[in-house]
Amino acid sequence: MSTVPAAEVVKGEANALYGDGKLAEALAKYTEALKLLPDVDPDDEEEFEALRTSKPDETKLRTVVLSNRAQCHLQMGKAVPEGIESKEARGHFMKANMDAAFAAELSPDYAKAHYRKGLALLGMPDTQQRSKEATMALKAALACKDVSDPMRKEITEV
Repeated sequence: MSTVPAAEVVKGEANALYGDGKLAEALAKYTEALKLLPDVDPDDEEEFEALRTSKPDETKLRTVVLSNRAQCHLQMGKAVPEGIESKEARGHFMKANMDAAFAAELSPDYAKAHYRKGLALLGMPDTQQRSKEATMALKAALACKDVSDPMRKEITEV
C-alpha cells in the first residue's frame, strides 16, 4: 500500500502551518510526512536510482518535503535571537543544507533544492570551500528549467 497520499496530506498541513508563520510546527509536520515514506539510503546508489526511476511521484514528494523542511530550517536559523553566528542558528543551517542537498540529489532539476542548499551554505561560517559550494549550488539553481524570475533575481543579487 502506498503511503504517498498520507504523506501528501501531512505535507499540506505543514504548508499551511508554514504559511501561518508557525515554523517549528511546520518543521515537525514535514518530518512526519517524511516518516510516512519508505526509508531511502542516499549512499545506496542502486536503491537511490531505483527510487528516482520507478517511483517518480514518491521522489517528487520526498524532494519537495525535504526542500520545504530545509526552508523552515533556513527561516528558523535567521530568526535566532542571538544571531546567525550562534550555535543554534548554525545547527539550523547545517540541517537545511543536509535536507536541501538530499533533495537536489534526488531531483537534480529542482531549482528550489539547489537554491536552498546555497542559502544554507551561505548561512554557515564562511570558508573558502563553503563559498565555492554555495556558488555551485546557486549556479545549479539558475540552470534548472523551473527557476522562477524572483529566485533568479535574488540569486544574481547574492
